[in-house]
Formats: sequence, C-alpha cells, structure tokens
Amino acid sequence: MADANDQTFPSGEFTAFSTAKMTYFMLVRPDLTRADIEAFFGDDARYVALTKVPSVELHLPQTEAQIAVPGNLIARFANGKYKVITKEYYEQNFNEPIADANGQGIH
Repeated sequence: MADANDQTFPSGEFTAFSTAKMTYFMLVRPDLTRADIEAFFGDDARYVALTKVPSVELHLPQTEAQIAVPGNLIARFANGKYKVITKEYYEQNFNEPIADANGQGIH
C-alpha cells in the first residue's frame, strides 16, 4: 500500500487516455470530503466509503473492491467503470507524459 504522504504521482500530460474527456480523474488526497466523493462518483457514491486512514474504498456491485490512498488517482471511464491507479501501475502500464524540451505540455 502506498505511503499516505507520497504525492509523487506523475504530473504531466497523459497519452494513455483520450483528450476527448472520455476519462475523468480524481486525485486522492488526505483532505477529501464526502462532498468530493459525491461530486465525482455521482449515483455510485453510495458504494464508496471514505475512511479515516485516509482511504477511499470502492465497493461497486459485481466488481472487486478497490482501495485508494492519498497519492493515487481514481479513473472514471465512459463505460461507468473505475480503476485505482497507483504511481507504480502508471509507470508499468502507460506511456511517458507528452512534453516538450522544457517539460511543458504539448497542445
């Protein structure tokens, strides 16, 4: 499990996801509120627990439970599925961020 103080998730432009807003992301941080959960998850918020660790636990029907801690991203895909993305998962499965020689995003 990730250290609650680990905020080293890659911060560049993502090439792995469409820029057509097919995927939405929520960075899990220590100060998340229930209102943040409800705004991101909408009707699915009833299946999401915000614990004191702090962590966000996803218990959606017919899916395996997922736990996100500060420093993780939660991805919400257009098909209604969710994925907790850790720094390690990102580095193993996704392309490097798109950036120019100065580290700026390419538009």
